[in-house]
Amino acid sequence: MKTPLYDKLMIYSESKFPFHMPGHKFGVIAGLDQINIMRLDNTEAIGMDNLYEASGIIKEAMILMSTFYEAKESIFLTNGSTTGILASVLATCKEGDRLIVARNAHHSVWSALVLAGVSPIYISPKYLEKEDMLGEISASTVAEALRKYPDAKGVLIVSPTYEGIVSDIEAIAEVVHQYNGILIVDEAHGAHFVLENGFPTSSIKKGADLVINSMHKTLPALTQSALIHICSERVNYEKLIESLRMVQTSSPSYVMMGLMDYIRGYIIEYKDEIKKNYIDALIEVRKKLISHLTVLEVMEYNPKERYDQSKIIISTIHADMSGYQLAQSLNDQFNIVVEAALDHYIILMTTMADQIVSLERLYDALIKIDSTLQRKLRSKRINDFIIEKVNLGLNPRKIFYGDKEWVNIETCLNRIVATNIMLYPPGIPIKAIGESIKENDINFIKEYKEKLQGIKLSDEKILIEVIR
Repeated sequence: MKTPLYDKLMIYSESKFPFHMPGHKFGVIAGLDQINIMRLDNTEAIGMDNLYEASGIIKEAMILMSTFYEAKESIFLTNGSTTGILASVLATCKEGDRLIVARNAHHSVWSALVLAGVSPIYISPKYLEKEDMLGEISASTVAEALRKYPDAKGVLIVSPTYEGIVSDIEAIAEVVHQYNGILIVDEAHGAHFVLENGFPTSSIKKGADLVINSMHKTLPALTQSALIHICSERVNYEKLIESLRMVQTSSPSYVMMGLMDYIRGYIIEYKDEIKKNYIDALIEVRKKLISHLTVLEVMEYNPKERYDQSKIIISTIHADMSGYQLAQSLNDQFNIVVEAALDHYIILMTTMADQIVSLERLYDALIKIDSTLQRKLRSKRINDFIIEKVNLGLNPRKIFYGDKEWVNIETCLNRIVATNIMLYPPGIPIKAIGESIKENDINFIKEYKEKLQGIKLSDEKILIEVIR
């Protein structure tokens, strides 16, 4: 039987140690590897309820989930946080509205703007020069945007960031609500904040109106398992369900919903064991010193409230090795696979499926690699492309349906891009739809062309899609 994908998946799961999503790490926690998921695969049969008209067991499970997260309402998503982003914009905005959007938002936000016919007002996260990393969205930046565009329907930001930095949601929510706006927080990477014990407090409890969590990223759930939480009276449940129907499958996965329900119950039942075997072990590993490779600590952010310690960021800025090379060495020598690699750091995702043994294995591998390195200060910057100002973007829907053309990058200066150009992962645009190409953008694209999405490589040429 020729089954290349199946065979590869089986080999991978048996040979690799993943420090990447999904958070179940091949089912090594909560007895997941003993569950026959085929018995969970069902449909809207008698007694099995309907997600979009929930009144039975699904409704009961979602009430338990909202109590667990302390939300007003929680709704299962089985097409990932992407559908939560799409539905949140469709449910709170109408065509012609403006929405304040963080430039480090996930690329699904631009899909939402296209579908809703909404124009973005771009705001930027703080640029952390020392770490060459994107930081928080500040309340002062949000306030500046709302003073300039008081008619904005609301604000959509990412917190925590891919690297784990958390914005001051309470302060931002206060500003947004002064202008009668809606605060939507893409908290995809913060589903595990519910574990508490050293993790930041969720935006759900900090004044956000809508919060989206990816359970599959940082908790042991199947890929595409996610939640959207209504946290205030400013969001209408029926409108959100109506919008969700439009963008999510009409056959939501009972496997995902059932396992999300199971994981919630497991965390409640075994919270003390999770703290001892995962959280305490994680904090201890983070304290250990490495010589040339460094466990990045963003010192200006309080680790209990403003920085997610589950993300282990290993910086190579003081080593004669790039992040890409470090990721390759971990894979080739130790079968450890990272979540993401950039030029000067790697991102390792830990979850409650990572216990003392796996964390020690990671640390030992890093020590062995570190012992072969020399000290060398790397001055290259990759995240300084961010535009630190408030500006109104062009309507993505008009661009999507307008005339476009692919042209050689050498002729792109000052042209308006028609497709997001982004490093992936995590899918944050270095140049967003409707922005003009500058000389530094051209240089960046040339250098990282093999690692970008939104461009085409043809006959040694780099092609960019622009407005005709």
